[in-house]
Amino acid sequence: MKTLVKLGALTTLAFALSGCMSTGPKLAETRTVNLPDAAVMPTPEQVNDPGYRIVVSPVQYSDQTDAPFSRLVYDRIESTLLTAGNKVIDRDLASNLQRELEAAEAAGRFNTGGVQPADIAVMATITGTSLKYSHTERDSWVDDDGDRHTTPAHCDFTASSRVDVRAYVLPTMQKVGNWEFEGKESSKTETSNSRCPISTASVNAMIADASNDAVESNIHNLLNPLAPNFYILERRDGDGGSVFRTNLGSSKGAFEGAVVKVSKIEKIPGDEYTKEKLTRIELGEAEITKDMSTDMSYIYISDEALANQIRRGHIVQLKHSECGVGENGGWLEGLCF
Repeated sequence: MKTLVKLGALTTLAFALSGCMSTGPKLAETRTVNLPDAAVMPTPEQVNDPGYRIVVSPVQYSDQTDAPFSRLVYDRIESTLLTAGNKVIDRDLASNLQRELEAAEAAGRFNTGGVQPADIAVMATITGTSLKYSHTERDSWVDDDGDRHTTPAHCDFTASSRVDVRAYVLPTMQKVGNWEFEGKESSKTETSNSRCPISTASVNAMIADASNDAVESNIHNLLNPLAPNFYILERRDGDGGSVFRTNLGSSKGAFEGAVVKVSKIEKIPGDEYTKEKLTRIELGEAEITKDMSTDMSYIYISDEALANQIRRGHIVQLKHSECGVGENGGWLEGLCF
C-alpha cells in the first residue's frame, strides 16, 4: 500500500521545502484593475457551464470472486470525479448504456443515436485480487547492552488489487488514457501456526481496503487529463500583490490552499498545407485563497512576472496528485501534508 504520511509538527518545514505560496493580499484591501482579454476567449456557454459530462460504466471484473468489490471501486471513482469538479451522469443511465459502451470500445465508435449522453466515458475492470502470507518463527537476540529482545512468531498478510481504467472521448472513442491502478493492504497477526489461518471476512476486508487504495493512490492519473476548464474573470491589486477572480467555486472542488494550473490558448496560423490550430500553453501555478463561494474563488500568484502575463479568459484547472484533489505532491515521494 502506498503510504501517504500526514505531517503535524513538521508542517512548517514541509511548506518551506515545497515552496508553498502565501495567501496574498486581503481582498478588502484590493481594487479592481484593467485586465486585457486573452487572445482566444472562452464562449459564454463555457464560462457558465464548465466541466465534462462523464459516464462511468459499471465496473467489470475478471473473476466472480471480485464481484463484491466492483461497487466499491465504482463509488470511489464517481465520488472523486465529482469532487474534482466534473459532472457524472446518473448511474442508472450509465448501467443502461453499458452494452453500447462495451460495443463502442470494441468497434472504436459510439453509435447510440439521439442526444449525446456524455463527453467522456470512463470504464474500469478489476483484473485481479490476491492475498499472500508468510510466517516468521519466534526470534530472540541480545543487543550490545546485554538486553534481550524477543520477536513473537507471526504471520504477515498482504492483499493486492489491480484495476484497469480507461477513458474515451464520445462519440469518437478517442482514447484519453489507459492506466493500471494497483493497491495494497498489509496486516500482521501473532501466531505460531505456520499455516497462517485467517477468516473469510478478514480476507474480504483486506481486499476491499486494497481496492480502495488502488483508486485513491492512482486516480490523479485520470483526474488531471479530465480536469475541467475554469476561467480568469477579474484582477484585483493590493499592497500584497494581485489576486484573480475565477468561476471555480467550492461546489466544483475549490478549497483554501488548493493548487491550480493556469494556461492560455494560442492560435497556430494555418498555411497552404495545414489548417489553423489551437494549442494550450501552461503558464504556471497559483493557490486558491480563503475568499470563495459556491461559484467563484480568488487565486493568488506570488510570481509578479507571471501575474502580469494573466489575461481575462485564461484557463484555470485544479491540479491533482497522489496526495489528493487540488493537492501538490509532497516534498518527498509518498509524503503528503
